[in-house]
Amino acid sequence: MNEAEKDNTHFELNEVWKIYKNGDKIVHALSRINCSFTRGSFNIIHGPSGCGKSTMIRIIGLLETPTMGKVLINGENTSNLSQKKRNSIMRNKIGLVFKGSNLIPIINAVDNLTLPMLHSDNNKAKELLKKVGFTDYNKFPNEMSVEEEQRVCIARAMVNNHSIILLDEPTGDLHTIESDNIIELLLELNQTQGLTMILTTNNRRLPQSVNNTVEMIDGTILKK
Repeated sequence: MNEAEKDNTHFELNEVWKIYKNGDKIVHALSRINCSFTRGSFNIIHGPSGCGKSTMIRIIGLLETPTMGKVLINGENTSNLSQKKRNSIMRNKIGLVFKGSNLIPIINAVDNLTLPMLHSDNNKAKELLKKVGFTDYNKFPNEMSVEEEQRVCIARAMVNNHSIILLDEPTGDLHTIESDNIIELLLELNQTQGLTMILTTNNRRLPQSVNNTVEMIDGTILKK
């Protein structure tokens, strides 16, 4: 990696391992992962269920720590950071979207966005919802389609001006057309908002405009 590439690197995983102990069994969820993601890029981590891609996205998002190796964000080794500093990065820089919506069922779409905001702002919440193509602001989660729920979740991931959006199987519960709609939305947000996006999927129908695709199997990255 040259100096220009280093300067533009948002994430770098260097010799990352994640090892779990399940009774007497040792599980290598990730083995010797080396990869990087540049600022403002659209990236897909692709592979079959159980290949380690969800573990990888959780480690990138600082939800888990690697057993060995380094995770660098903007060149800073997060392994050496205090939990307080890690929490600050998660709160201020990283937005997360999961397969299940995880919306709070007893409040409407706007309130689901204002609740995690550092400074509650109904107008900003509505602007973000409009950006993701959702304008039924008073709708509750149980009144939404699965696609609508994911649109609200994507808006929620941007509430604190996050520059990084991590998505773990965001289209896993969607039909083909709905899945295509969400991917199209994510590509549009990546291009118009300059967000660094990293998403996991086992879907073979990948868009042509993706900057980087990481292929995984059995906890390792397949060499291109």
